[in-house]
Amino acid sequence: MAADRQPRYRPAAKAELIEAATRYEAASDGLGADFIKAIDDALAVVIASPERWPFAPRVSPRHRVHRYLLKRFPFSVVYRLVGEDELEVLAVAHQKRRPGYWTRRLP
Repeated sequence: MAADRQPRYRPAAKAELIEAATRYEAASDGLGADFIKAIDDALAVVIASPERWPFAPRVSPRHRVHRYLLKRFPFSVVYRLVGEDELEVLAVAHQKRRPGYWTRRLP
């Protein structure tokens, strides 16, 4: 996968990202920006080696859905590979949220 490619977000995943960043920013000035940077940094790592991260639990490996856990924030980036060179973000999932809620976003 080309490192300069940008991931494609499902609309619900983008909404989760914005909602979480807004909540963090409301809690402390600058924390929302830190959250977005953590997501951007995570995606840069994922894009460099998308198959490196484990498959998401409760999903068949045939869907090629992976999960990257953030270090600073209790969130994970759930993504899948589409073809050979496209990354689709399915969820920006809080770790306390019901596991697998995002599976309905799979085709």
